[in-house]
This record gives sequence, structure tokens and C-alpha cells, in this order.
Amino acid sequence: MLTKGTKKRINVILITAMVGMGTITYVPPAFAESSVPIQEDQSINTLSKLEMEGIKLDKDFSADVKEYSATVENNMESINLLVESSNQDAVITINGESVTSETAGTLPLQTGENIFLITVKDGSHSENTYTLTVIRKESANNFLQSLKLSAGVLSPAFSAAVTNYTVQLTSETKALTVTPIAAEKMATVEVNGLSVKTEGVSVNIPTGKSDITIVVTAENGEKKTYTLHVTKAEETGTQASNPSKNNLANSSKNNPANPSENNLGTSFQNNRNNSLQATSFQQENQDVQKESKATLSALTVSEGTWDSSFVKNEFTYHIAVSSESKSITIQPTASYSDSTISIKGSSSNTIQLEEDHKTIISIVVKNGDDDRKTYVLVFDQADK
Repeated sequence: MLTKGTKKRINVILITAMVGMGTITYVPPAFAESSVPIQEDQSINTLSKLEMEGIKLDKDFSADVKEYSATVENNMESINLLVESSNQDAVITINGESVTSETAGTLPLQTGENIFLITVKDGSHSENTYTLTVIRKESANNFLQSLKLSAGVLSPAFSAAVTNYTVQLTSETKALTVTPIAAEKMATVEVNGLSVKTEGVSVNIPTGKSDITIVVTAENGEKKTYTLHVTKAEETGTQASNPSKNNLANSSKNNPANPSENNLGTSFQNNRNNSLQATSFQQENQDVQKESKATLSALTVSEGTWDSSFVKNEFTYHIAVSSESKSITIQPTASYSDSTISIKGSSSNTIQLEEDHKTIISIVVKNGDDDRKTYVLVFDQADK
């Protein structure tokens, strides 16, 4: 059994141990005090403001949030960015270039994703970097700025909003150079499936009616089609007679008393008839020589209803297809085996249909360097 004296000694020992334990547990508060400067160091080089003039960020600004984004239209070529820091000694840089705090700086934008790294530092404390991503949309401009022809006149006069024109050409016009220029430099232009260069595209023009299609593709892939409905006059082979020779022949007929004059008139008339016959024959031979070999003897598609039966000298057709159709296979057959055929500028005969319910396909047949004809198929899809 413990005596009172023994109990007192035990109490002293317990108190001493508790005091010792208190001394040991005093270390964590000291550690906590030493960690305070680290937290303050991280919060010194921060932004107090991040704004774009007229553009809303994807989230409200907070000094603790380091990533932001925004989307702008294609016509916005630059942004005005305002940044500030509560640290008066801090230097702010955007993509490595120093900027003045509290002053809006102009930053250029390219199409697509633009990343701006905004860093705040003073050389004494930890620096902080904020990331701003600005997405500039691709251009949807698929209009023409101008359209020039080497012959003929557009009717009506060119307007970017007008997509159908008529052109009247004389029989002497063998080819027409079409020079369209897109309103947006990032857009691409094709004439009958051929890419347009600075000097334009030369198109052989058959006698009668034919169409020339101009397709403008915007940067974002949206297409617009301009169509030229061309009419070329028929060639004429008649030759005007010589009035003086006609008068001489008539004079001989009216003076039967002079047989030599009659013979002269008869001889001249016969020669004139022979000359006209030779001229007519020569003209017919020229017409035969000029007949194009760059034609199709047959043209079929995998599905659809034609507006008219195929004829090798008819160059434009409308074909109605189902709203569910995604692609069409085209089978052209050349009239001459040495001709070459390209469908929409390539050798593939399977074409994906456009989503705007109208797809225009050009089929170019070439036989030699100067003999070329273009057939145009317009696929019309019914609304879903």
C-alpha cells in the first residue's frame, strides 16, 4: 500500500512528465510560424485584374485561378488586354514581352487557337503564370469579290450576292478565260473543278448552251456556287456575192445580140456556182474538222432521277436524289478511247454529297491539249 509520502512523490513525477510533454509538443507551433512566410510569398506576385475589352472570359477572374479562355468571331484580328498586379515592384510579361500594368495592350490574333502566357515576378518572391487561350473562329466568307471574263458580258452586272448570270458569245469565241477573285484571302476558288490561279481558268466553249460553275469554299468549309449560263452563236458558212460580177452576168442576159457576151456571162455564172459549191464544201469540211472528240458516249450515276436523258452534246443535267444519300458513284464513258476524264478534278468516281441539299459536280473530258468539254451534274437532295 502506498503511503501519503509515496503518493506525493508520484504526483511530482507525473507533473514533471507532463511539463516535459508540454515542452516537446511546443515544436509544431514553431513550425507553423515558419510556414507563414511561404504562403505570403506565393500570394505576392499575383494579378489583381485580367480583362479583355468587349470580350467576356469563360469564368470570373480570381487571383488564385490561373487558366482562362474566350472565343471571338473571325473579324476580330486583335484584342486589347488589361492586366494589373497589386505588387508595385512586380514586372508583368505576356509571352515574354514586358507590358505596362494598368494599360491595355493590343495583341494580334491568328485564326484558331492563340495562347498568351502572363507572368508576374519581382525577382525576390515566387513568380506566378496565368494562361489565357483565345480562339478566333475560321472565316465563313465564301463570296466573290470580282468576276472577269475574256469575252462576253455578264448579265446582270456582277454582284457578290448574285449567283446566276447569262453570257452571250459570238461563234468566233473558242475559249473563255474566267477570272474570279474571292473576297476572303483564305477562301479557295474552283472553275469547273479546276483551282483558280492568278491568270484565271480557260474553258473551251461549245456551240449552243453550256454552263460554267464557280465554287468558292470558305476557310471553315462552307461553299457557295456561282453559275454562268453561256450561249454561243451557231457558225455561219454563207459568203456574200460580188455585186460587180452579178451586174456583169445580168448585162449578158439582157443583151442576146452579142453571143460572146452571153458566153462570157454564162461562163462567169458557171464559175461562180462552182466557186460557191467549193466554198460550201470547204466550210463543211472545216465544221467536220472542228467537231470535238472530247465528249462522252454515256454517263450514268448510282442513283437518282434525271431531268432529261443523256445526250453527248448536252452538258448540264439536274438529278434528284434521296435525302438519305451520302455519296454518288458516277460512271462516264468517253466517245474516244484516247480521251481522259476527271471528275471534280480527280480520278475518283465516288463523290460525297454536300450538306446544303445541292451538290454540283463537273466532269472534264480532254482529247489533246486544246480539245476539252465539261459536263455538269447538279444533284438536288430533298429536305429531310
